[in-house]
Amino acid sequence: MTIQKLSELFEQGYEIKSKFATTIATQLREGMNDPLAKIRNDQHLTPQGKKVKVEEFKREAAREVFGVVAKEKATYAKVAAEATALAKKMKTDAIKQPSSAVDVKLFEQELSALQTSIMLNTNVDTAIKAIDTFQSKYDEPYYAAELQKEFPSLIKTVTAIDDSPKHKQALRYIYSSVQAKATTPEVTKANEVLAYFSDGGDIKLFRDGSPQHDTVKTYIGSIANHINEPENGLAILDGEVETFGGMAGTHVME
Repeated sequence: MTIQKLSELFEQGYEIKSKFATTIATQLREGMNDPLAKIRNDQHLTPQGKKVKVEEFKREAAREVFGVVAKEKATYAKVAAEATALAKKMKTDAIKQPSSAVDVKLFEQELSALQTSIMLNTNVDTAIKAIDTFQSKYDEPYYAAELQKEFPSLIKTVTAIDDSPKHKQALRYIYSSVQAKATTPEVTKANEVLAYFSDGGDIKLFRDGSPQHDTVKTYIGSIANHINEPENGLAILDGEVETFGGMAGTHVME
């Protein structure tokens, strides 16, 4: 159930990242073309009146867009936080033991015997072969994870006999096999989710120079440069912060 929930959160985040910008750009284009054309073709308005009316319309559109973007960023941040917390928990959850207590006990006895054998061994090739033979017998994640815990001490014992690059490489190869078997589907999914949501809540929904960003800029003007910081954009529209041209609210639609 946990991996299913994680997959759902991943899909939700993916939908926001991959589709939101396109949706907003399309809605702007479809929703603003006719009203803008109507204003520009209004014979009752002077050229200056048309300019003022267009800017007012773009301001309202920008205000609405920034509000929607702010909500979507908040949604993404919430999804990212929930997914990250769940993925971290999944990575630290202990792997469930096999149902057979006898098999577990036999594994523990054989692992102890291997450790003793390696400690007493004086031939590095024989020691490495013994480790490889042992790991190849156990494919279940639980056994591999238990062997993985003991691998540092095995490496230390073997390299004390001979720490040549050749033998370190052989040990690295064996360890990679153990590590792969110890990685459950849950851990694989958790790693994928943690990498995907590494940006946390600080997501840029519109990539600079992308077709979506260019479309938004076409319809609401240079204020679109603040599309990824919607709260700042709203503050500029409301004249609460200063711009290079003086107080915000002047010519931000150009």
